[in-house]
Parts: sequence; C-alpha cells; structure tokens
Amino acid sequence: MAWKYGNTYLKAGKSWKSSDGVTYPSNWMIWSDTHKTDVVGLTWEDDPTPLGYYDSEYYYGWNSDGNALRPKPLADLKISKLKNAKAISHDSFSSTDWYVTRKTEKNIAIPSEITAFRDAVRANYTSLKTAIDNASNIDELIACYKSIAGASQTAKEINATSSRVVSTSNNTITSDRHGFVTDEQVNYNAGVKDNGDNAVVIGGLVNNTIYFIHSITVNTFKLSESHSNCGDSAVVSLTGLSNDSHNHKFTSAGRPGKGQTWPDSRMLKYDGS
Repeated sequence: MAWKYGNTYLKAGKSWKSSDGVTYPSNWMIWSDTHKTDVVGLTWEDDPTPLGYYDSEYYYGWNSDGNALRPKPLADLKISKLKNAKAISHDSFSSTDWYVTRKTEKNIAIPSEITAFRDAVRANYTSLKTAIDNASNIDELIACYKSIAGASQTAKEINATSSRVVSTSNNTITSDRHGFVTDEQVNYNAGVKDNGDNAVVIGGLVNNTIYFIHSITVNTFKLSESHSNCGDSAVVSLTGLSNDSHNHKFTSAGRPGKGQTWPDSRMLKYDGS
C-alpha cells in the first residue's frame, strides 16, 4: 500500500517535489487523507491482490492477467513421474536384492514373503505407470499423487474385548455404519489404559499402523496390509481379542492416489526373517 504522486511512489519520512517544482516536507504523512488527495493531488494504491498458491512442480506460475496458471508440458511431466516411479521401485528392491544374489550364488531359496514384496512393488509400478500414461491433463496427473478424504473422518472406537466386535473366525471388525470404503487407509491405535500403559493390541495387528480397508459391509470391515494396487491385497488374520477395551480406534487417513500405494516392507506379510 502506498501514496503516489502521478506515477511516483512516495516514501514516508522523505521529502518530494511536485511537477511544478514545489518541494514538500518529509513530514507530509501528517496531512489528512483528504488534504493529500484533494489539495496536493496524491492517490492511494492498494497492494495487488496476492495470487493463489500453485504447485511449481506442475506449473510455471500465473499468466500476466493473474487468472490462470501456465502448465508445464504434460509429456515432460509424465517422463519425470515415470523416472521417479522407477527410482522408487529400484530403492524398494535394493533392500532385498541380496536375497536374489544369494539364490544365484548359493542356491538358497528366496523367502516367499520377500518374493511377495518384490512382486507387489512391480504390480504397484505397473498400476501407477498405466495411470500416468492415461492422464490426459495436469489435473489427472496430479490426482495420481493426491490423497482424498475418506468416506468417514470420525474415528471408530470399538470394544476390542468383545468377540461380537472382533471376530477371529471371520477376521472382521464390527462398527455400526462405519462408512469406510475399500482401499481407504485407516490408522489402528489400541489406546492406553487408565494407568497410562499401552493397551493390549488385537492379535494380528500392530499398534499405530496404517492398514487398508478390505471386504466391507455396512457394519463390518476387514483389513489388509497392502493396497489392491499391489496385487496382493489379502485379509489380515485376527488371532485374538484384546483384554483392554480402552479406546481401540480406527481413524481414516484418506484414500491414496496410485503414486502413494507402494507396499510397506515392514508389514508382517513381507517379513522374510
């Protein structure tokens, strides 16, 4: 925001000269706004309205009118995204490559969990590559890497000591009208007991871990350790109830885009130890 004389911006505390040669004192700011505009002929200029945020990965910036973003070439973005997907795949493989080397050199079998993890990486890459190739505009490409809100943002609190809630025979969790949808991410938290200790987790699950919703009904859901994009989405076996009913919660972490569904090698199904 600033006062102007003609096209010249004036600085507070500094004298200035008009076009007819009159020098005005450095304390000109003490004048009333009416005196500045009506007597001296100054005009007030507001700061320009700031333009909205834009993602510099996909856009160069706003156009000169400030009403539209200038997108980067879609083909170049796709090449970059595919290169990044290959790098993620490579990094994912690197931690288990030694199993392959051992198999080649010593003929020691690769654990099935490790093979499953590597297969899941390949499947997720293929799914992501297809989505990238099929993106017809910037928005569709961005959607591959954007998580959207889950169907239910309210944490679902259950009584994990009840076999009517946690079914080890059906591997289901019952929560009336939970609202979750298939492949939605949920965080499982067993909570704490009154004495501050961590509550005993539901058998087969790990506290503070992200799972994916699987096999839903209106009132029940099952869990998977991987997204369906990995090609190996399977129901987690629930092996036991908790003996603590305190605040076992499943909280939505949204529905991830295809670029956010890489398999997690820390999951039990991928543990080759």
